[in-house]
Amino acid sequence: MSAVNRLREYFKFDPKNIDIALQLIEELANQGDFDEALIILNEAKQYHIDEPMLISWSAHLGLATSDFKSAITAYNQLFELGYSQTGLIVNSALAHYQLGDYRQAKKLLDSVEDLDVTNKILKARCNAQLEETIAAITDVNTLLTLCSDEQLPEILGLLSLLYLDDAQYDLAKEYCEKTLSLDDKQFDARLTAASLALYKIRIDDALSFIEPLDKEYPDTGRIIAMKALAYMYLQRFDLAINLYERACEKMPAHVGSRINLGWCFFSVGEKDKAKQCFNDGVKIDRTFAESHGGLALISALSEEWSESQVHFKRALKLDPLSPSALFARSLYFKSKGREKEAESIVSGLINHKSELSEVTLKDIVSSFFQKSS
Repeated sequence: MSAVNRLREYFKFDPKNIDIALQLIEELANQGDFDEALIILNEAKQYHIDEPMLISWSAHLGLATSDFKSAITAYNQLFELGYSQTGLIVNSALAHYQLGDYRQAKKLLDSVEDLDVTNKILKARCNAQLEETIAAITDVNTLLTLCSDEQLPEILGLLSLLYLDDAQYDLAKEYCEKTLSLDDKQFDARLTAASLALYKIRIDDALSFIEPLDKEYPDTGRIIAMKALAYMYLQRFDLAINLYERACEKMPAHVGSRINLGWCFFSVGEKDKAKQCFNDGVKIDRTFAESHGGLALISALSEEWSESQVHFKRALKLDPLSPSALFARSLYFKSKGREKEAESIVSGLINHKSELSEVTLKDIVSSFFQKSS
């Protein structure tokens, strides 16, 4: 009879025996049988509800089974009982991170004096999620001399993604290439490569990274949004709409996905749904120019000129190059008989080139605005 089966028999006859319960839970967890470990744990807790070791196992098994809320509840119980070991704190931080509570995760990690490299990486990821990108870049750069050879690809890959999010595209490309030369499966670097290809409107290249990522990580909001953008550029709007709706469910605070969903609806003639997306964008982030620009264009196409003017002025104050706001403004001028000013705006827009792409803005947005030209 195996050790586990023997412990099962002992526990069956003596379920109140805490030592047997703990041994059985540990053996089951070690062999990856987390579901049975949880069954034993819950039975043992009926007799020892306040036993710290059982609470600790509740936390660890919560992490192991991705039940992060239960894990956090258990870790908080341990903290209230006076347990403050580093392992408990960083594991609780990880659970908070997985639930998207990046501020609390960072707070917990800040309370640990000597974080190891792995948890310093986690802290940097918290900073990145909290849009403290420069701090994250600084912290990750310090790890280049502290990490092991096995950790180096993750650190280089994370740097590539951080430089991308900070619009330092040359560095993003450099670190992406370094990472993929060491590990062509590294997650962050593949995200960076896909993003850079999208920025350059090289859709086939982008999809060559996005499709495998989507298969490996099918519920990751950022990947879903990237795939949606690729199909948006291909003008496959029904697919893009489906993907953006999923992305918005996964990332309800991501204003970019909401606005792009609006443009997809706009492109298939569903202006009411587009308007709702732009209004939602304003609620999420009033400083995002394209939310106001989208509303300006919708109003302009409905010849609601005073409302359009309010929206495009707000948008252009936030971003003087907001495409939708400039198109709305050109339509406003046209309605006032100021044809030359209207044509000048459109001419400037269609000849504008981004710092990344050789494709003009006309090639990107013409399909969305052709109804207004």
